[in-house]
Amino acid sequence: MKNGLKIENLYFKDILSDINIELKPGTINVLMGKNGSGKTLLLKSIIGFVDCTGIISLDGMVFDKKNIDDQIKNIGIYFNTKILENKSVMSNLMDPLLNLNYQEEIAKKNVYEMTKKLGVDDLLYKEVNTLSHSQKKVVAFVQSIVHSPNLILIDNLFDSLDKCHKEKIILYLKSLRKNKKNIILLTTNNSEDLMLADNLIIVKSGKIVEQGELKKLLENENLFVKNDVELPFLSDLSNKMVAYELIDRPIYDINEMVDEIWQ
Repeated sequence: MKNGLKIENLYFKDILSDINIELKPGTINVLMGKNGSGKTLLLKSIIGFVDCTGIISLDGMVFDKKNIDDQIKNIGIYFNTKILENKSVMSNLMDPLLNLNYQEEIAKKNVYEMTKKLGVDDLLYKEVNTLSHSQKKVVAFVQSIVHSPNLILIDNLFDSLDKCHKEKIILYLKSLRKNKKNIILLTTNNSEDLMLADNLIIVKSGKIVEQGELKKLLENENLFVKNDVELPFLSDLSNKMVAYELIDRPIYDINEMVDEIWQ
């Protein structure tokens, strides 16, 4: 695949084995699996944080250990808030851009625009140690994407994130679909987060046991049960309503379902 992310025959010790994934631009992709299944390790393998074997390429360019620092400039990586330093939010967000040789005025413009989109522009001149847990998570996320990368890797961002900030981030991620440029790969422990995805990848004991278009996979309830993944509430409800002939097809959008029922 020339455009997109391609992972071929990825192995890491006895933890990850035979990982093969192809993700297209303009898609949101969710990695799911029980704790310890290898989700976070898989993300770290993509960016060279662990010494794995296999071939990883982005837009046709194979990642090379010798120049990985140059290649990851086009990748946004969120793992946790530990990347934030105890100084102002503005400084934390400016530094990555200045390190990429952005002019200061352009860097500030990027920071203002991105923080406004995600609803944290009012935090710019606050010190990181004064922020709430959710605020820190959003600021760390902004730091990972402020340079507008094509590939965005997100590890458990939504866990313990308040509803308001989560909704803003979801709207932002969905907006990236429109330009058909970005690839988003995220992990989550909450099956409800699946509903924002185009594709689902289920990881079990370091192996990919299922992957494909989310809507098609949701049609097979047993697939989720056998892989210890909880079916999203809306999907479960939709399947039950089809079974009771209350609707004639599965519907995975809450507004569309309400409209269908009212007709």
